[in-house]
Amino acid sequence: MRINKVLLFALIALGFIACNPKSAKNTADSNVKYYRNIQFSETPWDTERGSYELNADEAKTTNNYKFTFTEKGQLASVEYNRNNVLLDYSSIGAAKVTYTYEGDKQVKRFFDEKNAAIKNGGASVSEYTLNESGMRIAMRFLDDNGAPVENRNKINNYKWNKMPDGMIQEVRFNLAGQDVVMNEFCPFHELRFSYDTNGFATRVANYSADTLTNCTAENCGDIGVSYFQLENNEKGDLLTFSVHNTIGQLSNLYWGWAKRTSVVDQNGYVLESTQFDQDNEYLGGKNVPVTKMEYDEHGAMVKRISMDKDKNVVNNPGDGVATTVYKYDEQGHRTETLKYDKNEVPVVTKS
Repeated sequence: MRINKVLLFALIALGFIACNPKSAKNTADSNVKYYRNIQFSETPWDTERGSYELNADEAKTTNNYKFTFTEKGQLASVEYNRNNVLLDYSSIGAAKVTYTYEGDKQVKRFFDEKNAAIKNGGASVSEYTLNESGMRIAMRFLDDNGAPVENRNKINNYKWNKMPDGMIQEVRFNLAGQDVVMNEFCPFHELRFSYDTNGFATRVANYSADTLTNCTAENCGDIGVSYFQLENNEKGDLLTFSVHNTIGQLSNLYWGWAKRTSVVDQNGYVLESTQFDQDNEYLGGKNVPVTKMEYDEHGAMVKRISMDKDKNVVNNPGDGVATTVYKYDEQGHRTETLKYDKNEVPVVTKS
């Protein structure tokens, strides 16, 4: 049977119109991923990475980190949201971060839950330089006008180098070109980061002239601090963060603790966090050794409870708070933060 050419062209056009939207939708869907959690990081060399993937339907009712990628597979944005509504209590320093690319530059910007541009750590922009393989080798902080600025730790720029042994070397500089420390509480100048085969960080070490070194500044405790050891499970959840000197002894940081352990549930949410001192004993003094967390069906934290080593509810010696309760609206916005002592009496704090 012969088909009229005009009719044939019309059928082809109709088929194209019918199929094209679906194809475009599939492409868009493949460029978006949802995750319950974000990987722990100790350095801006790390690019955001999600864990515990969700599907699009689950993301409508679960707090999530929405990752959007370009057609080239480059990360374009990360949004903390539920059902595409931005939320302001993420662990990425903003409700949303975006990345744009031009040449060897990767430019990162920050936004609040109203999608308004904000500063992060005192800077508006983090401008990365990538090498030919796409690895980050430098980053500098810029203000709203694109001028170099220092962040709250007096850092203007970072430089990174992959060492022959695979560790990532990090050094930091101020606007005067002087090398500066990680921050006032961890006064390390040169750091080297180790990662396992899954890309999870396993060690953050303090180096000087290619030598593992103890920090002996006031904030580095009485026996010195040399490296942080990180233990992760197969999902990348951080289970143990411990602090050591060069010979491997546990060593207290500025805040008095030398080791933190975490218990996570099947979704990667931290249920319990415990702190120990350099003698591997429960943290004492004016500190809370154990903190318990509870979550709602959306994955939002609803309660933080301070406990002693025997799991008795106690008042935090610093502010008298034993339990902090978080309340939310239907979209997931945090509406109230309520604080109580161990007898469930409301506590008023400065912040």
